[in-house]
Amino acid sequence: MPRPFTQPWADAFRDAINADADYRAAASGWTWPVALLLDPAEPALGYPEPVAVQVALDRGTASDARVLSADAADADIVLGADYPTWKQVVRGSLDPVGAVVSGRIRLVRGSLMTLMMHVNAAKALVACAARVPTEFPDEN
Repeated sequence: MPRPFTQPWADAFRDAINADADYRAAASGWTWPVALLLDPAEPALGYPEPVAVQVALDRGTASDARVLSADAADADIVLGADYPTWKQVVRGSLDPVGAVVSGRIRLVRGSLMTLMMHVNAAKALVACAARVPTEFPDEN
């Protein structure tokens, strides 16, 4: 199983997105790339620097997913959070929209209005992440 915020995990996330009919339907109007930023760094967990998974999303599909340094993330929408928050999101135990509104997930770049207009797409995207078999480094 891949660890989150690694290239094997990003590849599995892309594949889960592309295999999901519910996501395709919910995100038919979504045309913006998204970057999920792990910040601050977690050296004890194997993340010595902040890192991002950037996904090229367009109308219900993902053409690419790659791991980048935090500074290289140039998606239209960049969402940042600490490791425990992303872990809860990937596990499906934290509503990402509520987390953005409450500030647990920071909107580093992009429009809150755009996110709010596409709530169903955001929730379907998180459901795809939850389907990726994931090895959390703090559970070894």
